[in-house]
Amino acid sequence: TPPPQDKPKVFNDAVLGHVELHPCCVAVVDTPEFQRLRGLKQLGPTEYVYPAAGHTRFAHSLGVSFLAGKLVEKLQRQSSPPLHISEREVLCVKLAGLCHDLGHGPLSHTFEKFVRMRRPSLKWRHEHASAALFAKVVDEQKLLEGVFGRYDLTTDDVHFVQELIFGDRSDAPSDWQWRGLPASKHFLFEIVSNHRNGIDVDKFDYFRRDAFHLNIPVSFDSDRLIMCARAIPDDRGVYTVAYPEKEVWNVYELFRTRFNLHKRAYQHRVSNAIERMLCDVLLSAEEAGFTYRGRRLSEAMDCLDAYATLTDSVFDVIDFLAVEDASLRPAAELLEHVRRRQLHKHVGEVVVPPVKRDDICALSDDDLLRTIARHSTPAGRQALLDGAYAARFDITFGMGDNNPVERVFFYLRSDDAVGRVLKGSQVSTFVPRHFAESYVRLFLRDRDDSELFDVASSALQAWERAVLGRVESAIAPSPPQKGAARRPPRPPPPRTP
Repeated sequence: TPPPQDKPKVFNDAVLGHVELHPCCVAVVDTPEFQRLRGLKQLGPTEYVYPAAGHTRFAHSLGVSFLAGKLVEKLQRQSSPPLHISEREVLCVKLAGLCHDLGHGPLSHTFEKFVRMRRPSLKWRHEHASAALFAKVVDEQKLLEGVFGRYDLTTDDVHFVQELIFGDRSDAPSDWQWRGLPASKHFLFEIVSNHRNGIDVDKFDYFRRDAFHLNIPVSFDSDRLIMCARAIPDDRGVYTVAYPEKEVWNVYELFRTRFNLHKRAYQHRVSNAIERMLCDVLLSAEEAGFTYRGRRLSEAMDCLDAYATLTDSVFDVIDFLAVEDASLRPAAELLEHVRRRQLHKHVGEVVVPPVKRDDICALSDDDLLRTIARHSTPAGRQALLDGAYAARFDITFGMGDNNPVERVFFYLRSDDAVGRVLKGSQVSTFVPRHFAESYVRLFLRDRDDSELFDVASSALQAWERAVLGRVESAIAPSPPQKGAARRPPRPPPPRTP
């Protein structure tokens, strides 16, 4: 029974219904660092394409904590084999789910892209900031002396929550002292951030939540997977979260949902163009000397006091300061172009054949633009280098070109303490042969330059024929440019009596 001052809190969530959070989670929610998530759009610039997709990291984090609790408590009740999950471990899993996205920056993944553009050699992920901010909250709010202490949480548990956020040693900072778990408890790392096969409650929530706000159908049932989940030893004796064999197609549908959301929303060409423009806003502002609380934007995560207040409103700050600071006006003008829908012009998109994928993926976006520009005239080549940019992206099932379902353990109908891996050929002939697609897109910064558009389109198609070996272009025919001759309209069909 919790002490009188420690009460759980119930939230009415649009996707999950009524969500109850543990008092320790409530104590974290009621801090400025966590409330900051209200100011971070979950899908960044996707809202410009799907107007209802303006939900935030705040609601998603509450949902992940709730689902993490449902899954770990389901496993805690397992009796054969018993897992001996303590109440402290249950609470740590809930806290990890709550704080796993605490370190996102403005417009979520858009900020990470900006940091990579500005500091390409930096090996930084938002999970690093999430773990650091969680420790900051615990320390500054003295939670170990308060509500955490009343539930027997210690500094070791804080460290454990941080490792649950990372999910694996490979995602931790290079100087992190990894402690890990014994093989019999290793499945706890698969609940919030699963590096074995990618099935975790983070995806359970954001697939459903994003699809709800995007109005895109979801074809998998996460509640059923949670109800059926068990932890059993794999071939090496390491305990992993397993599902019944009859749910294998439900698992495939989970990854098909991931592919569908990326194909239709996350990698939408207009959203990608706006994302690049917003990154250019931040780049232009930083080059003009803009700082946030004394820190350059690309270095904000190095100072947690500054980063803990950085939200999507930074774009409004840049716009406001540009009224008096002329050096920020180029950034503000670019932001105004986004608001007026004066976006970068999409020239075309090419699907890379599987046999060429490794070669194309080895190129940076700048190298990719140079290889495309070589297939133009000398004058056109320079114009493309000055006024265009290439973007390569992948859509996968989450594990490169590997089938993640073949890394999932499924327990047997006859003995739910024994499991096996199911090959795609054992499941269905409709299981795909490839699990990754790579795309190349070409954009122009000046959407009204029809002459450069024709040069870019010709160069892209020539590159496609010469480098990818494709005879028939995969690029959709371009609409007529302004001032171009148009075919006369067809006469209407004769009216029947």
